[in-house]
Amino acid sequence: MAYLQNFTHVKPTAIENIARENGNGYRFGRYIDLLFLSIELAVINASFLLVAYLKPEDVLTISLKSIAFGIIYNFSWIVISGMLGRIKVGRSISTNKEIKNSLALVFIHFLFISAIFQFFDHFNLQDNYILTNYIVLLILVTTIRSTLILSLKNYRSRGYNYKNVVIVGNGRMSWELHRLILSSPSLGYKYHGVFSDKDKFSMDVDHVGDVPSVFEYCIENQINEIFCTIPLSNKSLINELMQFADNNLIRFRVIPDLGDFVNKNIKVGFLNNLPVITTRNEPLEKTINRVIKRLFDIGFSIIVIAFFFPIIFPLLAILVKLSSKGPVFFKQLRSGKDNTHFYCYKFRTMKVNNESDKTQAVKNDSRITKIGKTMRKTNLDELPQFFNVLKGEMSVVGPRPHMVYHTEQYSKIINKYMVRHFVKPGITGWAQVNGYRGNTENNILMEKRIEHDMWYLENWSLSLDIKIILMTTINALKGEKNAY
Repeated sequence: MAYLQNFTHVKPTAIENIARENGNGYRFGRYIDLLFLSIELAVINASFLLVAYLKPEDVLTISLKSIAFGIIYNFSWIVISGMLGRIKVGRSISTNKEIKNSLALVFIHFLFISAIFQFFDHFNLQDNYILTNYIVLLILVTTIRSTLILSLKNYRSRGYNYKNVVIVGNGRMSWELHRLILSSPSLGYKYHGVFSDKDKFSMDVDHVGDVPSVFEYCIENQINEIFCTIPLSNKSLINELMQFADNNLIRFRVIPDLGDFVNKNIKVGFLNNLPVITTRNEPLEKTINRVIKRLFDIGFSIIVIAFFFPIIFPLLAILVKLSSKGPVFFKQLRSGKDNTHFYCYKFRTMKVNNESDKTQAVKNDSRITKIGKTMRKTNLDELPQFFNVLKGEMSVVGPRPHMVYHTEQYSKIINKYMVRHFVKPGITGWAQVNGYRGNTENNILMEKRIEHDMWYLENWSLSLDIKIILMTTINALKGEKNAY
C-alpha cells in the first residue's frame, strides 16, 4: 500500500457525498430507468384503452377479471422487458438496438396476451381487437422509446446527468478510452484526464499527474468513476486503487488490454473464483435466452400450423400426389444440435430417386417436379418442418440442417464447420436470407455460409430472429433466386 501510505485518507461524509451527486446531476440518473419504464407502462395502457374506446361495442367491463387481466397485462410487460435487458438504461445505449428490443418486446407480449385472452372471453372482443391494439402499440412504443433515448443523449451531451471520471494508467487502452470519451459526449462523462507515473505521456492525452496524486484529486474534484488500464500483473497497485475507490463511494472499472488475439465478442466469466475468458460470445448459452427462443418457436409454430394446416396443407398434399408417384412427405436424416441426427420433414418436391441423400438439387434439375419448383421458390416445401420445431429438433431460425453425408464431408475441409452445430438448426437462417442457400458444392460458397452461421451464433437476439423471419417472407414473395 505504498501510495496509500503517502496519502492522508479522508473518507467523505454523507453530506459531502450528497453534494457530489447533486452537484453534477448524477443522482438524477437513478430515476431514469424508472422514468422510462413508467412512461412505457402509461403508453401500453393508453393504447389499450384508446383502441377499446374507439370500438363501437362495449369492449371492456369493470370486474375482478378485468382488473386481474390489467395486472397481468402490465406485469408481463415488465417481466419481458427485464428478460430483454431493457429496464436498465445504460450510458452506452444504442438507439437502433433499443428499437429492435422494442419490436421484440411488443411481439412477445402480443403472443403472450393473445394466449391469455382465451381465458377472458367475457370481454366480448372482436377478432381483430388485439391485433389493432398491438399495431398502435408498436408505433407508439418505438416512437416514444427512440425519442426518449435521443432526448437523454442530448441532455447528457449538453452537460447534464454526467459522471466525473479519470483514467489511471498508460498505454493503448488509455488512449482508446480517452478517444472514446471525448468523441462521445452523449455517454455523459465529464473527463478529467489521465494519471500515470510517466512524466511525459507517450500519447496525446490530458496527462494530469502521477498515480499517487489521483487519490487526493478524486476527493477534491468529486470523481464518480475511476477507469483503470494498469496491467493486470500489477495486482498490488490495482488493489490499492480499488480499496481507495470502495472507501470513498467511487465506482472502479478495470479495462484490461487483452491484445489483438480476441475479438470484441469476448465473454468474461468465473469458474468459482477463477476468471475465465471465452473468445466467442454465445447468447444462447444463457438459459433465459434458450427459454425465450423456445417459447417463441412453440408460439410461432402453433400459429403457422393453425393458419396453414386446414387449407394449405391438404392442397399442397394433393398437388404433390398429382405431380408424381410417391409419398407426400419427404424425410431425410439431417445433422442437428451437437451433431445429433434427426429426420427432417418436407413436402416432396422431387420424383422418387436414389440420389437424394447425397446429391443436392442443381439448377434445372430433372428430378424436381413442376409443383416442386414452385414450392422451393416460395419455401412452402419447408412448412412440415414446423412439426420438427414443436418436437424440439429444430428452431424457426438457425443454421440450415445439412445432410449427414455433407456434414461428414465438409467438416474435414471447411475450417470451423462444426461450430454451427452449437445451436439447433432452423427452417430459415441468416445465411439463407443473405443469399447463401441452395447448392453449396462450391467450397467458397460453403465457407461464406459458415461465416454467416457463426455470426448468427455470436449475435443472436429475438429481434434478429424476427428480422430474419420478415426477410424470409419478403424473399419468398419475390421468389428465391437460389432456390432450385
